[in-house]
Amino acid sequence: MASRRRARQGLADVPLLDAAEVDQLAARGWLALPGVLTGPAAQQLGRRCAEALADKGDDLRVGDKSASGTRRLVELRDRVPEVADVLADPRLTAAVATVVGDGASYGDATFRSPQPGYGEQRFHADDVPRFDDGPFRVVTAIVALCDFTVDNGATAVVPGSHRRPDLQRSSGSLEAHDDEVVLTGPAGTAFVFNGHLLHRGTRNRSSAPRPAIQATWRRP
Repeated sequence: MASRRRARQGLADVPLLDAAEVDQLAARGWLALPGVLTGPAAQQLGRRCAEALADKGDDLRVGDKSASGTRRLVELRDRVPEVADVLADPRLTAAVATVVGDGASYGDATFRSPQPGYGEQRFHADDVPRFDDGPFRVVTAIVALCDFTVDNGATAVVPGSHRRPDLQRSSGSLEAHDDEVVLTGPAGTAFVFNGHLLHRGTRNRSSAPRPAIQATWRRP
């Protein structure tokens, strides 16, 4: 697949994702891609998004939440244009193509920032249960704008649940799962996961917000 490869000057095309990464996306349903942004660049973008939300005042759009437990700013491509460059990272787009193929339809990106004491969700998927062996329809990426830790509300997933329609039918009702894994990593990491994978935000037990960008792509 062309989107999984890149050219280097003077060298043959080399894979953007290695075989182990492709296998992990297929089997576990998620993959961490460190270094999509540097740590300082991630933190700066987090501040930029937070400032854009604070500046809106009476000009908030449907879906914005400027004073809730989880702050949200929608339609980032329009309001924070530099986000588009982040989501065009070649490794990230290669991972997206691995799940939903080339030419996937990119919706919009959302800035989410659970405040201390907030952010906990039930396990859910980003699409209806997948009952057959047809192609996967949705893939989601979360770009960490601060370090993601087990204490600050990082996303948790149930590995392999994208291949378990029995678990997917529980979307919205499971508060926890014995096999859940919390996705931790430094600021600037992109966590890419199959949209049929059960996932949830955990409670931010730290003393600071936990900002991130979230975007979803759908198979054309």
